[in-house]
Amino acid sequence: MGVLDAVLTETEGRLGLSPSKTSTLLSGFLSIVNEQAGGLGGLLDRFRQAGVGSSVSSWISGAAKAIPAENVELALGNDTIQKLANKSGLSFAAASSALGLMIPMIVQRLAPGGVVPTHLPPDIKSYITGPTAAIASRAREATWTTEKAVQSSTIPRSLWAFLALTALLLIGIFFWNSRRSVGSVAFNAEEQIRLASQKAYAALAGLKPGFTTQDMLGALNLEIINFPSGSAQIPSDDLDFLNKAAVAMKASPANAVIEIGGHTDTTGDADVNMRLSQQRADAVRDYLVSQGVSSAKLIAKGYGDTKPIASNDTEEGKFHNRRIEFTLAN
Repeated sequence: MGVLDAVLTETEGRLGLSPSKTSTLLSGFLSIVNEQAGGLGGLLDRFRQAGVGSSVSSWISGAAKAIPAENVELALGNDTIQKLANKSGLSFAAASSALGLMIPMIVQRLAPGGVVPTHLPPDIKSYITGPTAAIASRAREATWTTEKAVQSSTIPRSLWAFLALTALLLIGIFFWNSRRSVGSVAFNAEEQIRLASQKAYAALAGLKPGFTTQDMLGALNLEIINFPSGSAQIPSDDLDFLNKAAVAMKASPANAVIEIGGHTDTTGDADVNMRLSQQRADAVRDYLVSQGVSSAKLIAKGYGDTKPIASNDTEEGKFHNRRIEFTLAN
């Protein structure tokens, strides 16, 4: 079962919606989060600006209380919700209500321990383009359709139960085969780095005069600084981006202190990883200072493998965990 399947099931059960529609709505919403400057943090800022800052704080702290549809509309905008509604086959009102129920549960699962990720983990992204949501949706759709048929049919419930189990078994076999097929596709790190750089450069270039620190951090965290294994030497391909990052930092609010966090995957010794992550964070800080950023505005901190944003069981997950992350220092 996918990490967000429970969110979908809860929404479908409480609002009486078709699984195919809720899955499409979830996929569309996650696409918005994925493209939002600052990722989930940037999106949560939109809800704070809509006047539900206390609700956002409760989501991050572990509560998942639904919010009224009008708050969703204020945060996301009517045009965005209408597009999501049209794509998922829901009315505007139904889409707003469903999002008001789903979003708190999604945030609760994406920010365990109160840590808001800057990038969607691979297992969450699979709900956008991967097979996870589509296949899980078929399973729930089969159950949902069966329940509706049972309610309006004179056929014995035991027979319907048998048919439903058979359908789920066939879908499960298909899901297993699909997972095996997907797993055989090689992970292309270079392509991910290239696409990330395009987004990061565009986001930095799009910063308008008077931009906030959060706007800048959202742009910086789109870049993937991919250190060679076991090394704290900044790749030459990333120097141009850091030059542009330095320009933005020098123009950022004077009182903003930025933490440069170094992170590794779980490969190797934990103590070695902790030292290596600190060395990488120091290397980025030192380079930015050499480009004219005030040393008082920058803090370097290594976290080793203690704050993963993806599973360390796959090469792709490890790739995402090996990162430099820019945050506002506490």
